[in-house]
Amino acid sequence: MKRLIITTLAASLLAGTALSGTAMAAGQRYDDRGRYDQRHDDRYDRHDRRDYGHSRREAAHERRDYRRWERGQRLDARYRDDRYYVRDWRRHGLRAPPRGYRWQRVDDRYILAAVATGLIASVIIANN
Repeated sequence: MKRLIITTLAASLLAGTALSGTAMAAGQRYDDRGRYDQRHDDRYDRHDRRDYGHSRREAAHERRDYRRWERGQRLDARYRDDRYYVRDWRRHGLRAPPRGYRWQRVDDRYILAAVATGLIASVIIANN
């Protein structure tokens, strides 16, 4: 009788830990940095993923908009378009661009870049 009670008690303890370990492992969700979140409701996980993706897009957009341009870098092709071209460089107090170069206004900066390659020769912070 004593042996039956001990066996039943041991079996119930082992079964309880196995079930709780499985439930804990199923509730763990890992993010990109390897941390885990133990929420059990999928509604919250879907909501968090949507917000996390939005904030990543915003952060990438901010980095792209406020890039620090320096001499010797190449100006991206999207900024070599005519809508960034500064035609009235005298009005902005800029010197005449040498042959093969032109002024582009990007991120409140005037950038003197080669037309063919986009190599930056000079960067001046816009005053207005």
